[in-house]
Amino acid sequence: MISKILIANRGEIARRIIRTAQKMGIVTVGIYTQDEQNAAWIHESSESAFLEGVDLKETYLNSSKIISLAKQFNCDAIHPGYGFLSENPEFAKLCALNHIAFIGPNADVIELMGNKLTARKFAVENGLPVPFGIEGTLEQIINKAQELPYPVIIKASAGGGGKGMHIVYSASELSEKMIAAQREAFSWFGNGSVYVEQYFENARHIEVQVIGDNFGNYLHLFERECTLQRNYQKIIEEAPSPTLSDVQRVAICTAAVQLAKAANYNNVGTIEFLWANGQFYFLEMNTRIQVEHPVTEMITGIDLVEQQILISNNHKIKLSQTDIKINGWAVEARIYAENPEKGFQPSAGFMHMLQFQKSLPCRIESTYCGASDISDSFDGLISKLIVHKANRQEALSHLSNVLDETLVHGVDSNTKFLSMLLRHPDVISNRIHTKYLQQNMETLKEELKKHKDSINSILPIIGYVACLNFANTTKGASIWKKTGSLSTVSKQTIIIDGIRYEFLVCIFNGRYEVIWENYLFNIYIKYLNKNEIHVVIDKIEYKLFFSKGSDAFWVQIEGVLFKIKSQHEIDFATIVKKQEEQLVGRNFNLVSPLHGKVAAVHVIAGQKVEQGTTIITIESMKTENHISSPSSGIVEKIWIEKSLSVKENQLLVSFIN
Repeated sequence: MISKILIANRGEIARRIIRTAQKMGIVTVGIYTQDEQNAAWIHESSESAFLEGVDLKETYLNSSKIISLAKQFNCDAIHPGYGFLSENPEFAKLCALNHIAFIGPNADVIELMGNKLTARKFAVENGLPVPFGIEGTLEQIINKAQELPYPVIIKASAGGGGKGMHIVYSASELSEKMIAAQREAFSWFGNGSVYVEQYFENARHIEVQVIGDNFGNYLHLFERECTLQRNYQKIIEEAPSPTLSDVQRVAICTAAVQLAKAANYNNVGTIEFLWANGQFYFLEMNTRIQVEHPVTEMITGIDLVEQQILISNNHKIKLSQTDIKINGWAVEARIYAENPEKGFQPSAGFMHMLQFQKSLPCRIESTYCGASDISDSFDGLISKLIVHKANRQEALSHLSNVLDETLVHGVDSNTKFLSMLLRHPDVISNRIHTKYLQQNMETLKEELKKHKDSINSILPIIGYVACLNFANTTKGASIWKKTGSLSTVSKQTIIIDGIRYEFLVCIFNGRYEVIWENYLFNIYIKYLNKNEIHVVIDKIEYKLFFSKGSDAFWVQIEGVLFKIKSQHEIDFATIVKKQEEQLVGRNFNLVSPLHGKVAAVHVIAGQKVEQGTTIITIESMKTENHISSPSSGIVEKIWIEKSLSVKENQLLVSFIN
C-alpha cells in the first residue's frame, strides 16, 4: 500500500485528501507558499513542506520542484487534487520516471482525454455526438472568423474550471477574445492553446462520474447536474440530475462508461456533457477528482478519494454496477469571496470571521478554519457546503437555511446570493440553463435589494449596539465597559450603505431601549452567545449575528450582511481622503476596486479618454477585471505599472478635465 502522499495542491481539496489518507493510515505531506504559512492543511497534514516562489509557475505549477519535495520527504505517491498539475501528462510521466505513484490515470490517458481537442476527436471516433469545433493557431482561427456558426465559445485546450473561456457573438469580437483567452489559459495552466466550439443557448451541463481500474473494470456512479454557473464556473451542483428521465440517465451513463473503457481509463474521472435539444453532446473529460465530487459521494456512499488511492496502488475495484444505488438527493453550494452585485468581482483581503452553525448540520469542505487572509493569487473559493436529504426540495431548502446562517465577515461573499437562488421558483422548478444567471442577473440583483430593503431598519442598529456592547476583548471585558463608549444614555451616529442613522441608546439595569426617528424600541435580549444574539423587539423575536472588523461592524440578518461604520471612523476616513486629494491635486482619480496584480495598462499620460474607457486590467483570483474611467478627461498621471500588486482603494490613475 502507498505509505506516504505528497499533496500537490492547496485549500479545501488538500484538506479533503488528508482526511481520507488519515482514515487509510497513510502519512501526508502538505505544501505551502510564503502566503500560506498558517494554512489549515499545513496543520492537518502529517508533515509540511515549504514551496519557494512568488507566482504559480514557481510554485504549484513547478513540476520539478514538487518532485524534489516528494523525494526529499520520501513520499511514494503524489496526489495532484484538481487544477494545477492534475491534468498535466508531463508531470505524470515525471512521477513515473522518479518511481512515484501519480494518483490519477496514466500519462497516456491524460494526454488523450485531458486535452479537450484530442478528447473531442476520440469521442467522435467512438460514436459520441460533439458540438461543431475548430482548432489551429490564432491566425488560422481568425482567418476562418466569417465561417463560424455564431455564437461560439473559446476554450482552453488544457484547462477546466471555466478558465480561459469566452463567448463570441460576432466575427468582430473574435480576435480580442482569442488573445484574452490565450493569456488566461497560459496564466492558469501553463499552456496557452485554445480552440473554438459551437455554443448552445439555453443548454444544461450534466456530467457522469466514472471509475476504471487496471484490470478492465469500469463503472459509473451516476450523474451530477451543474447547470447554475457564473463566468463559466459552477456554483451550485446536485446529484442526481433533476432534468433526466430514467431512460435518459441510462443512456448518458452508458455512453460515459463506453468512452472510459475505449480510452483504457484507469482512475476516477468525469465525462462532461452538454444537454441541448433533448440530447447530450460530449464536451470533455476531466481526468481528475472534481470540485463537486462530494454530491456523488453523498448519494452513493462511496469515498472517491479512497478509490483513487486504491486504484493507483493497483487494486481492483471491488464494486459492481449493481452495488451502486442512488440514495436521496445531494446539493452543493460553493462559497466564493466575490460580490455578485458587482458582476462577481473578486474580494481579497482579511476575513475576520468564518463560522458555520452546528445547529444546521451539513458537510463542510473549507479552505479556511476561521479568520484568514484571502489572497488575490488564488481562486476565491472559501468553502463548499453539501447537504444530503431524502428529496430535492428538502435538500434545497436545508442548504438555503445553512447558507443564511453561515458567517463570512470581512470580505464580500456570495452566500446570500446562493441562498436566494436555492429558494428561487425557477431553480425549484428546474427552469434554468447555463446562461441563466447571466441573462437574469439584473432581476436577481433587484430581488436581493428588495429582500434587503424589507428588513426592518432598526435591526442593523440593534446589531451594531450588540456588537459594540458585547464583543469580547482579549481580557474578556466588553467594549462598552472597557471604553465607556456607551453610557447610560448614549447618542450614536452610524452609516449603513451610505445612509446616516442617528439614535439614542438607553441602558437601565440590563434593559435596553433605542430611540430612533421619535420611536421608542424596547429591546429584550433573549439569548446571547459569542456573536449570535436573539432579541425581542415589541414582542417579535429576531436572530442576529454580529462581529467587529478592523474598520467596521458587521451585522447579519436573514443572511443579509450589513457593514456599519461609526461616525468617528467615517470622519477619520473623510479626513484621510481629503488629504490624499490635496496631495494629488487632481480633478478626479481612479482607485482600485479590489486587491490584485496589474495585468495591463491601456492608456498613457496625456491621453484623452471617455467615460467607460478601459484604463487598467487587474488580475485577481485568476480572473481579469477591466477597470474603466469613471468620467471623461485627460490622463494626468499613472501611479502604477504592469505586474505591480495593488490593494483595494489604492490610487491607480489621476485625471484632469
